Amino acid sequence: MEPQAESISDMKTHMSIKEIYETLEVYIPENVKYCPYTGSYEQMIHKAMNDNNLSMVKSLIEYRDAMIKREKKLEELYKNYPEQLSQVSGATVN
Repeated sequence: MEPQAESISDMKTHMSIKEIYETLEVYIPENVKYCPYTGSYEQMIHKAMNDNNLSMVKSLIEYRDAMIKREKKLEELYKNYPEQLSQVSGATVN
């Protein structure tokens, strides 16, 4: 297995923008998908903590953190490579 690049600029040297975008996908775990709690992720985490549902707390935190990390990498990708992204997403670059 190849080591994964840590930054978008590292990834850019080895992958296309479309491949980078696909590697940043975060899939929602089954237990989070069918979480018995409602509200924002913060609210669901607090409700799970109050119910002492530690496995759900762990899953919610891991998923939330993965989504935050993905969002930061996407922002870096959009900021540094807008012209290539218009070809992948169909968006126009101003």
